[in-house]
Amino acid sequence: TSNLPFSRWGEVFGDTTIAAAMIDRIVHHAEIITTKGTSYRIRHTSIETLPSVTETGPAN
Repeated sequence: TSNLPFSRWGEVFGDTTIAAAMIDRIVHHAEIITTKGTSYRIRHTSIETLPSVTETGPAN
């Protein structure tokens, strides 16, 4: 899974056409469930928040 919305995948992969093709193949016949709220994975840890996905920077 990715914590980035599909609209940002072009930035990550450096090519919006390739990102669109990957997304098309991943979501074909899929049900996409978008959830909001606190992370279930960090519920019982000392971490209070996850880094924001709205921060921009160079893709590694």
